[in-house]
Amino acid sequence: MTVELSAVPLVSLSAQSKCVISSLLNPLKILPSENGLPRDWRGLAHVCKLSGEIIPLLTSHPDPTAYILTAWQQQEKDITLKDLQTVLEEIERWDILDDTSKLFEKDGERYLEQLQRSQTSAEVISNDIDEKVLTVDDIHRLKQGLENQYYDAFLLYAAEDVNWATEMLEKLENKYNLKLCVKDRDLIAGVTFEHEAIMTLISERCNRLIVLISNNFLKSPANKFFLSYAQALGIDKRQRKVIPCLYEKCKLPPQLQYMFILDYNRVGLYDFWGKLRDSVQVVNKVEKNTSIVPVKDFSNFDATNENEKDKESTKESFEVQKPRLQNNKEMLNIKENPNIPEFDSVHKLKDNDNSKDNFLQWTKKNFLQWSKKENNRKEYVPISETVSLPSIRNLDTLSTSTELIEKKNKTKFINKYVKRVQLKKILVKS
Repeated sequence: MTVELSAVPLVSLSAQSKCVISSLLNPLKILPSENGLPRDWRGLAHVCKLSGEIIPLLTSHPDPTAYILTAWQQQEKDITLKDLQTVLEEIERWDILDDTSKLFEKDGERYLEQLQRSQTSAEVISNDIDEKVLTVDDIHRLKQGLENQYYDAFLLYAAEDVNWATEMLEKLENKYNLKLCVKDRDLIAGVTFEHEAIMTLISERCNRLIVLISNNFLKSPANKFFLSYAQALGIDKRQRKVIPCLYEKCKLPPQLQYMFILDYNRVGLYDFWGKLRDSVQVVNKVEKNTSIVPVKDFSNFDATNENEKDKESTKESFEVQKPRLQNNKEMLNIKENPNIPEFDSVHKLKDNDNSKDNFLQWTKKNFLQWSKKENNRKEYVPISETVSLPSIRNLDTLSTSTELIEKKNKTKFINKYVKRVQLKKILVKS
C-alpha cells in the first residue's frame, strides 16, 4: 500500500522518525550544499523561515531539530510529510531521505487508519433508556425498537448447584420453550446495585421464581432474602409466585414447610419436569364454551295464551302416548293377567277396556286443576325501592385489649346510673 505523503500532515510524524531526523541533523556539517545552505539543523531553520533571533538560541538547545519541527508546525498548519522531504532535498540530505522513507510510509498508514476510525462515533447515553436496561436481551430488543424483555421465571440457585441449574435451563428452554432469566448469564455488567436489579426482575419482569433448594442454597443469606421477598410479593399480588424444587434432602425453612414442593429425587408415577412446566406456565385466557343455551325472553309473556298452548300441547302428548300405553300393557303381560289393580285415591278400575279412559280422565282433571292454580298466581313484581342496610356505627371493634374492655364497662355503668337518676326525678315530680 503506497501512501500519498502530501495528504499526511506533519503532526503524524512519529517519535521514532523524529529521533532519526534529529540524530542526523543535529551534528554540524562543514561543507554546505550547492545553494549555500548548511547541511544540518541550521539549513533546516533557514528553509523553514524561522526568525534570526531564534537561531542563536538553538545552539545551546539539546535537540534543535525537534524544536525547529515543532515551531514550523505551529507557524504553518498545512505542513505535510511531503514538504519535509522537499526541505531535506534543498539542503541535500539524501541520506536522511533514504533512511526515513519507510518510516514516513508507516506514519502515513497509521494516520489514515486513525482518521478512518474517527469517522465513527459512539452514541450518547440516554438516562431514561439506560435505567431500564438490566439484561442482555434488553439491549437487543431496544435496538429493534421493542419493549423490555419479560421472562416466564427467574432461576435462583446456589453457585455449587450450577450443574443442576444448567440441566434445568436446557430442559425448560429447549424442550418446553420457556424463557428463563439467570443472574450469571443474563444480567448486564455495571449495574450499580446487583440486589436491586434482581429484585426488579423478580417483581416486574418475571412471572415466577424457581428456587433450587439444597443445603448450599440455605447457607446463602442473599438467597433466603430473595425467597422471602418473592413470597411477600405473591401474598401482596395474590399470585403463585414461588415454585420450590427440592434437589437434595435438607431441613426446609419455615416459609417452605407448608408449600407443595417438587421433589427431583422422587420416583414412581411422578413426572417432575411435566409438573414443573405446568407450574411455570401462565394461563391468562379461559376457553369459552360455544354451546350456550339461549335465554328465553319473558318481556312479552301472556299467561292466558301460554295456558291455552300448554293445554293443546298436553292433548297432543296424550294422543301420542296412547300407543305407548298399549306397548306397556303388552310388556307387563296385562292380557295374561285380567285382574287390574285398583286405584283407591282416584277411581276403581274394574274393566280392562275402561281402564285406559279412566286413567286419561284422571290425568286431564289434575292438569286442569294445576292450570287454574297457575292462573291464580300473582305476577312477579321486581323490587325497585331501596333497602336500608343496618348501621355499623354501634358495632364493636375487633380489638380485645384490656383497656378497651374496661372503658366499655365504665360507659355501660355510667349509662345505667344516669337512667336510674332520671327515673327517680320523674317519680319525685309525679
